[in-house]
Amino acid sequence: MKRLLALALTSLSFLGASCTTTPKSSTPPVLQKLADSGIDSRTYAKISAGRVLTYDDILGLVKDKIPDVVIISYLKSTHAPYQLTNAQLEDLLDSGAGSDLVNYLGKSTGFFDATQRAQTGPSKWDKHSYFTDPYFYGVAPFPYEFPAEWYDPATVGMWF
Repeated sequence: MKRLLALALTSLSFLGASCTTTPKSSTPPVLQKLADSGIDSRTYAKISAGRVLTYDDILGLVKDKIPDVVIISYLKSTHAPYQLTNAQLEDLLDSGAGSDLVNYLGKSTGFFDATQRAQTGPSKWDKHSYFTDPYFYGVAPFPYEFPAEWYDPATVGMWF
């Protein structure tokens, strides 16, 4: 009976070890690539802290030739809606932004979010300082995580 119990416990420990995932490092490799790219230090501080970017931050990233996919993945991770003017979107295009980034920014409130607001009123986050105060460095109103693809060395290597 003791042997059977020991065998069962050993099997369960191996099974448990094979099902665990490797924890993400605290700093995704993309952050180092952004630092090496020479982006504005204030923008870097916002990104490394998981904060919402302003139009000027995004424009600076475009001018610094940061790949659109990196910018879009970060913007999505913050859940922040952007309401840019046509002139701002055109300025981004003129500065080198790709159509994917401009399309994302032009539609960032999204159909479902807009429909939900029309049906149920404003979001519980609409007035949260995370979205409205550019100097807010408190806790986000949701569990923030860097984009998962920022941790994959192969993906990061394709981008930079």
